[in-house]
Amino acid sequence: MTVKEIKNILGDKHLSKARGQNLLLDENIGRKFADLLSLTHGKRILEIGPGLGIITKYLKNRGFEVIGVEIDPDFCSYLKTSGVNVLCEDFLKMHLDSSAPEVVVGALPFSMSLPILKKIKDNRDKIKEWIFVLQKEVAERFTAEPRSKSYSSLTVLFNILYDIRCEFEIKPEAFFPKPEVFSTVIKGIINKNPIIEVNEVFEKFLKDIFRYKRKTLKNNLFDYNIELVSIDLKRRAETLTKDEAVQLYRECCKSNQ
Repeated sequence: MTVKEIKNILGDKHLSKARGQNLLLDENIGRKFADLLSLTHGKRILEIGPGLGIITKYLKNRGFEVIGVEIDPDFCSYLKTSGVNVLCEDFLKMHLDSSAPEVVVGALPFSMSLPILKKIKDNRDKIKEWIFVLQKEVAERFTAEPRSKSYSSLTVLFNILYDIRCEFEIKPEAFFPKPEVFSTVIKGIINKNPIIEVNEVFEKFLKDIFRYKRKTLKNNLFDYNIELVSIDLKRRAETLTKDEAVQLYRECCKSNQ
């Protein structure tokens, strides 16, 4: 789809920066995106923010049943006239029940990507696979290695819950209007046998050990009993692997019993 074609469709409509409305231009990106999906979790797919439907088109060409969730009423109208099954509502306010597709995809608005991924995580009993276009800097938070700038509690948590992989980068020129940053397509598949059962207590623990990034574990664990901890408490949380983070949590729990 060309810029001219998009402008003809949009007419007098102005794209919203607040909603992160950068529309995909490159048809090859839509094709590559659709090629990442298998039938492992069924043919039904929920697509967040389909916009003008470039990714949607290639998903449908691959035989998937796509349900779009689009907050913009103008895009909803366009998608409906194009034969797309679309719900005109905010994904963050949607109730996801047992009938929801197990696969969720989309080119996410940069400002809303973390809240959307949090909702995906909180509904992991229903959603088993996701593929998203994210701002490159955000994607790196999910794939970072220990001791790197982007490594955080989010990295540890999501890599316990999912097998995550960065698939490919997208240049700014692939969008209209052109953003100032590169994007990354990232894929997550639910880990059926995580190394720990994740609950609110564990999630809080991860946030606590990372609460002051430049401080040591000992300083960040000031409100925990650390008598039985075997890990060197002079280390910082950013040096821990996910296995070590789980070990530290279990040892702190034992100390508190």
